[in-house]
Amino acid sequence: MNVSTSALGVRRRKVATQNIDDEENSAQLKLGPEFQLNQITNTGEEQQLIALNLSEARLLIRAALKERKKNKNPNKKSNKQNQSNTNNNNNNNISDSDEEDEDDDTLNNTREDELSNIELAGPNSNEIMHKTLNFLTNFSRFKNRSSCETVEKLINDFNEHCNEYLHPFEMAQLGTLECEDAEEAKSLIPTLTNKVSDVQLQSLLTELRKYQTL
Repeated sequence: MNVSTSALGVRRRKVATQNIDDEENSAQLKLGPEFQLNQITNTGEEQQLIALNLSEARLLIRAALKERKKNKNPNKKSNKQNQSNTNNNNNNNISDSDEEDEDDDTLNNTREDELSNIELAGPNSNEIMHKTLNFLTNFSRFKNRSSCETVEKLINDFNEHCNEYLHPFEMAQLGTLECEDAEEAKSLIPTLTNKVSDVQLQSLLTELRKYQTL
């Protein structure tokens, strides 16, 4: 017996209409418990919430992977440092971390960045790690540590002059989203509407663009 697949006789379930009172007010920041300002650490201590923009997250993950790679190959670092000391006795004032930052800044402006991510993550890392690094590379606005530190200071100073203190999530969004003007910023981050004037916000966005990596 063939069963008809016609929808003519099928009784469709109606979508429940949402009460307007239940709709979320976009001007109010409603986040989960993981975004509470006061967080409890694994040791039971209380600390303030830290929210990272994509640029900061990228630097943090790369630094962690570099540290892991260094710990796995301590002899390689020692040999490299000995060779460097032999060939460059006049450059003893340059630290390893400074050299790594300089190399990283140069590499970020080349097409080899994705290959660098694969090498940094290691051949045994999973696909999610590679995709995460590539995503952060493509969408991070500020590619080196100095620009990230400057941007952090700009947003913190901006926060001090707002009508109401910004949530760390809002501050992270300002560092992540490439907004052209105050209207776009308030459209993408509606909770800024009553916290800051368009003039103040536009001034910040203009400053942020000066440190953006092209």
